[in-house]
Order: sequence, then structure tokens, then C-alpha cells
Amino acid sequence: MGTLPQGTEKLNLFKYSKLPVVLQAEAAECGMACLAMIGGYHGYNVSLQEMRRKFSVSLKGVNLKSLTLAADQLGLSGRALRLDIDDLKQVKTPAILHWGLNHFVVLKNVGRKMVTIHDPAKGKRKLRFEDVSKHFTGIALELTPTPDFEKKDEKDKVKLWDLWSKMTGFMPTIIQIIAITVILQVFAVLSPLVNQLVVDEAIAKGDMSFLKVIIMGFALLLFVQTAIGVLRSYVSMYFGTMLNFQMRSNMLRHVMRLPAEFFEKRHVGDVLSRMGSLKPVQDLFTSAFISILLDGIMAVITFGVMFLYSPMLAGLVVGIIVLSFVVQFATFPYVLRMNEEQIQKSADLQTILLETIRGARAIKIFGREGERHALWQNAYADNMNIGLRLQRFGIASGTASGIVFGLLELGMFYLGGMLVINQELTLGMFFAFQSYRGQFSGRVGSLVGLYFSFRTVGLHLERLADIIHADPEIGIDGPLLVGKQLSGKIEVKDLKFRYGDNEPWVLDGVNLIIEAKDRIGLIGPSGEGKTTLLKLLIGLHTPDEGEILYDGRPLSKTGVRAIRDQIGVVMQDDRLLSGSLYDNISFFDPEMDVERAEMCAKAAYVYKDIMDMPMGFQSLIGDMGSILSGGQKQRVLLARALYHNPKILFLDEGTANLDPQTELKVVSILDKLPITQITVAHRAAAIQNCNRIFHVENGQVREVDKAANTLATTPKVPPANMLIDAVWRDRKFTTAL
Repeated sequence: MGTLPQGTEKLNLFKYSKLPVVLQAEAAECGMACLAMIGGYHGYNVSLQEMRRKFSVSLKGVNLKSLTLAADQLGLSGRALRLDIDDLKQVKTPAILHWGLNHFVVLKNVGRKMVTIHDPAKGKRKLRFEDVSKHFTGIALELTPTPDFEKKDEKDKVKLWDLWSKMTGFMPTIIQIIAITVILQVFAVLSPLVNQLVVDEAIAKGDMSFLKVIIMGFALLLFVQTAIGVLRSYVSMYFGTMLNFQMRSNMLRHVMRLPAEFFEKRHVGDVLSRMGSLKPVQDLFTSAFISILLDGIMAVITFGVMFLYSPMLAGLVVGIIVLSFVVQFATFPYVLRMNEEQIQKSADLQTILLETIRGARAIKIFGREGERHALWQNAYADNMNIGLRLQRFGIASGTASGIVFGLLELGMFYLGGMLVINQELTLGMFFAFQSYRGQFSGRVGSLVGLYFSFRTVGLHLERLADIIHADPEIGIDGPLLVGKQLSGKIEVKDLKFRYGDNEPWVLDGVNLIIEAKDRIGLIGPSGEGKTTLLKLLIGLHTPDEGEILYDGRPLSKTGVRAIRDQIGVVMQDDRLLSGSLYDNISFFDPEMDVERAEMCAKAAYVYKDIMDMPMGFQSLIGDMGSILSGGQKQRVLLARALYHNPKILFLDEGTANLDPQTELKVVSILDKLPITQITVAHRAAAIQNCNRIFHVENGQVREVDKAANTLATTPKVPPANMLIDAVWRDRKFTTAL
């Protein structure tokens, strides 16, 4: 690792570029976000989704070496530096800083008193040197383009059309809204002319009869206009409601098709916040298209009418609106940045709140109520402070605009009054002009507002892109094996898997054949890949190399949907859902077989426990609190897996929470089932009836040869009876044994 020589000067031969802000979506992708920012600065615009496709990152994150290797593949040469905070001014920016021992940020520039960084977790930040010293670890990574570096755009963007094109059945409603709105606009154009007639023809000439006729006609127009307006409101309400339902339904359908690792790498609050970004998009859809069409036409018409009345006054009105637009355009980047920061803070706040509620029991056990409350208070205060800044800005800009436009309004009345006095306009014409001016200002203001709304909604579209452009689970849309039953045979060929490109292999070249109706036990030290192998077999993870075959057909071609329709699974961290015990055992089967649900409960030895409850199988279970003990819950999960009538049963510590006697009863029942069973266990009772046992360690899966009391391929590993006994005591072995 290099160091900065004393007096080293920064050298930048590249023209000025803007450093983008890229916020991480996954918990451990700050390093990838930093690379995306620096790549964008040099002209290689790449989204985090594309970065994930190029570089697989595990939940452990990345280190400096991994970042350097990834940067090299992007065409960026890395130079690692160890330096003091006083040397930051000499670092060629933008550069990556190691932050707080578990995070990376991008150094944008160093001023006399402040340091500007782009934090993938919080956005753009300006910090004092003393604040930087609390987090900066002294490690930096300079990145410069190599001769192989290419400027290109690989950014996944979500366009409004991408969302709208998936909407169906709305065109008739839109046509109705447009037709009704056109009629309303006709009334709006005629109203100022009525005012002019009242002032110039009735009041000025003292014609009471004409005044009565005009007022009665105007009242009739007002009644019709109100009725049509109510009709438009109802149609718009229906349109907005159905649009909201369809957009959210499409989004949730896509989310449910995403792989499990998508959710494992993200905070729940952040996912909910990103899905909440649909609301601003839906609001824009509801109003934008109609407003752009009709407001644009009405703005042209009203300006033409104003110009006919007085070119000078019309020019003044246009000047006022242009001035307003320039002011909004100049201040909008600040507002956009504040909105972006507020969205991120709101997501963090939601995550903290959800974690606190879900972890309430552990928080109470360890007496950390005060700390969690303080953590929430700090997050809420950060969120409130951004809101206060936006409100203060709104008050200041609103006050300034009010004063300026108030003075301009006085000028308008002064000039208009002069024209009336000079008889260039009648009083009625001036009143009509003012009405048209109000309409013109409103229409143009609406179009200007839509322009900024489109720019603001781009922020929400970027957040939605993380979900929308996420690749669905491979094979999730495949057909079911209608009329075909799995025999239960599984083959694993040359299987290799790791959680990140620079991580060690969790499974390295695994080969095994599981015959139909085999009872397989997977044993070995914790963290060596037993659960990972199980997840690969059921399609929750995709192998990096090799393949998995069910009845001779590759899983990648058969599709996970077809396989999961005929397997039962109990994982370590499985959850029950809100509903009755009937619902949970049948997993909310719309055609639930009550007799089968009760039979599966008996097979899992939980039937008596359920019948002892006041409501029996109708007892309700909450998504957090539960009337079930840990062992009861695990047996309900087992009953759920059996209800599926599986041809293959996967158990990951499926009996770990049971007492020894109950565990033996459950295992004896499972032993009688004529299906393939694969069990991960650390307790001997769970695998005592397995006819084959595999030991998983150091990326290898080796079968225990029961007859010879050795592993089939390595005689130095302990014999089967020792292994099973060691599992009971949770002992780890080495080949030296």
C-alpha cells in the first residue's frame, strides 16, 4: 500500500465532470455504489443493478482488494494509500475512503474548513475535519482511467412509459375525462366574456332587463358547469383508484417473483419505501397527460385573447411568468436534493421502527429500550430537520414571491387603469382581461409545476428501478409438471457456489447422487455450507458452476416452480403468517382439505397441542406474537410441509426445537414416509434413521461409508459412528483425527 510523499500535488488532466450521487439499495453494496459514482464521474454511467450483474457481492461486503479488482474490470486503475487526515488535500479526487471500519464513501473535494463526501448510505454530506477524523480510518483508494477505459451509458432507467405500457383498460376512461374537461374549458373561456357584458352593456348603460337576462344565463351556465365538474371528479376518482390498484398489483407481482437473495440483502424499511415511490408516479399519471394536453391548448387560447385585448399587458404577464420559472429553476436543485435526502431518511426511520417492533422481546431481555428509543429519536430528528429546512425554504421563497408578484400586480392595475382612463380599454374589457390573465397564469403555472414534477418523479423512478430491473427468479414462470410425478431422484454434478466473486468457494466441485426414497443426512461444522446446499437444491440460490438434476432433467430447464410444487421444506428461519392454524398448515390453500390438515398435524405430533387450545385449529396466529412455543411452531411448519404432499422433503434443523422424546416420535413417523428426505442436523436423533450420511466441510461433500465406518473418499475422517456421536455433542473434526 502506497503513501503520499510530502508535498505531492493533485494532478487532474480530465475536464470538469459532475460526480453523481448513487445510493446503495443492499445492506453491503457501499463499495459498488462508490465505484458507480467514480465511473459516472469519468463518463462510464452504470447502475447498481448492472454492477450487481458484473460483480457478485455477498452480505459480508467487499474489502479494498476486491474494490481494486472490480475497478480494474471497469477500466479504472487503483492506488491504495495510507495517510493522515491532513493529507486528504493531496488525494486526487474523486477517491474512495474507508469509513468507520465497515463502510466506504467517495471523497469529492477538500476545502479549507469542510470536506465534501458522497455517502452511499446518506447522500451528499459536508463535514468538518474533526467529524471526518472520527470516521476516516486512514485508508484511501485513488482511481484513474486506464487506456482501456470506455465512456458509455449502461444505466438502467425506468421511464414513465415502461409503467404505463403495462396498464390496461384505461383508454375509454381517459377519453371520457378529456371530453368532460374540454366542455369545462369552454365554460371557462366564456365566463370572462359574460363579465365583460355585465359591466359594459348592463351596468354602464343602466339596462336592468339585460342584466337580469345575463345573470339568469350565467346562473344556468354555472349550474351546468358544476354538474359537469362533479361528473369529472367522479370519473377522475375512479380512474385514479383503478390506476393505483393496477400499478401496485403489478409491482407486488414482480416483487413476489424476485429471488430470495433480493430480500436477504435489503432492509425491509428500504423495500417498503421504494414501493411507496409508486404513489408520486401514480399521482403524476392521474393528472399529467390530461393537463399537458388541455392546459397547453388553454394557455395558447387565453394568451391569444389577452394579446387581442392589450399586447402590452399580455407581454407583462408573460414576463412575470418567465421570471417565476427562472427563480424556480434556479432553486430546484436544492429542493430536489433535500427531497432525495428526506426520502432516504424516511426509509432509514422506517427500518429502525420495524426492527424495533420485531425485536421488542430481545430489546427487553437485554434492557436496551432506552438505546433503541434514542436511536429512533435521532433518526426522526434528522428526518424532521430536513422537513424543517424545506418548510423554511418554502416560507422564504413564498414570501419573496408574494412581495414581488404583489408589486407586479399593482403595476398591472396601474397600467390597466391608465388604458381604461385613456379609453383604450373599457372597464369590462379590463375585468375580462384579468380573468383571462388568471386562467393563463394558472394553466402555465400548472405546466411549469408538471415540468418540475417530472423531474422530481425521476428521483422516485430511480428508486423504483432497483426493484423493477431486478431479475426474476430463474424458472419462476415455468409450467407445472402436470400429470408428472417426481420420483425423488436428485443428481448434483460439479456443483460450485460462493456468495461473492472474491469470496472463497462454499461448495467446490460437489458431486452426489440421491436415489428415490433415500433418507439423506447432512452433517458437519456450522457455517460449512449445509444450508447453502439445501437452498441450491430447492432453487433459492443459483449455482455458479455445475448443475442439479431432478429425475435426469436439469433444474434450470425444469424450472423452480415445477419442482417446488412437489417438495416440502422446513427451513431454520421459517415463519408462520397471520391466520388460523388451518390456514398456516394448508398455507392458505383456497380449497383446503380439513381432514388432510388434521392428519398432517397428527403426523407432526402437534394435533393434541392444537386441540388443547380453546379455538383448536381455528386459533389465530399473529405475524409477530404467537400462542405457540418454539417446538410447537416447528411442528406446525413440519405439518405445513407434509400437507403439500411432497415427493421430496427437505428439513434444515427441522426438529431442533423439539424435546428428545417428541423428536424421536417425529423421526419415526418420517421414517415411514415413502419419499426422498434430506435432513440437515446437528443432533444424532434427527439422522439416526438416515440410510446415507454426507459430511459437509471445506467446500466438499463426502459420503460416510457406514459399512467401513469411514468417509468413502478420505479414510482420515472419523468413522460414521464417531461422526454421529460428535454431531450430538456438536464437536468439530479435522482430518488429523
